[in-house]
Parts: sequence; structure tokens; C-alpha cells
Amino acid sequence: MLTLVAAAILSFMIFFPLVVATSVFKVFDEKQSSKFLRIFFPKYYLYGFALSMIGLSLSIYYENKLSMFIFFLIMVGFVFSRQVLMPMINKSKDLEDAIKFNKLHKFSVFINFLQIIGCIFLLVTHLK
Repeated sequence: MLTLVAAAILSFMIFFPLVVATSVFKVFDEKQSSKFLRIFFPKYYLYGFALSMIGLSLSIYYENKLSMFIFFLIMVGFVFSRQVLMPMINKSKDLEDAIKFNKLHKFSVFINFLQIIGCIFLLVTHLK
């Protein structure tokens, strides 16, 4: 069951950059893309939070401390990204502060990368 949750998180996190983001930037202009992403990302992070909370709950049930720790970190990444980082990114975009926007965006990508690594680690350790 822990494997399924980790796979679900990993799947939607990979689906976004490969399918959604590339499609949005091909179809919409910058202003439309920005509007779409401001609606999309809170849901993206909330979905990730919900899945990681399920993973954390299952880890507690199965008394798997390593999975508890990793799902907790993944969950914190979604909460931090949604509640702290996303408003800062939006503000820097609104203020047309490209330097700050780029730094914050790279930081959000880094958090996503770490979450993906955490999911891969969970999959590898639970598929043994």
C-alpha cells in the first residue's frame, strides 16, 4: 500500500512537467498561462499533501519509521510550497521582479526534485 501511494505521488509529479506545463506554454500566451497556473498549483499542492498524508498515515499504521519520515518530508514540501513559496512567487511575478521570480521558481523545482527522489526511494525500498 505504501508503494501505491508513493507511485501515485511520483506519477502526478512527473505528469505535470512532461504533459501539463509543456501543453500550457504551447497553447496559452504568458498572461493566460500565468492565470491557469495560479489556479492549478494550489490544487496540485493540495493533492500532493493529501496523498502524502495518506502515505504518512499508512506508515504510522504499519509502524514503518523510515516511510513515516519520508512521507512527512514530502508532505511538508507540499505545505511549504503552497502556503509560503507560491505566494512569494506570485508576488514577484506581479511586481515583475524577474530575478526574485527565477530564484523562487528554481527553489520550488528543487523541492519538487527532492520529493521525487523521496518517492523513488520509497518505491525502491518497498519493492524488495
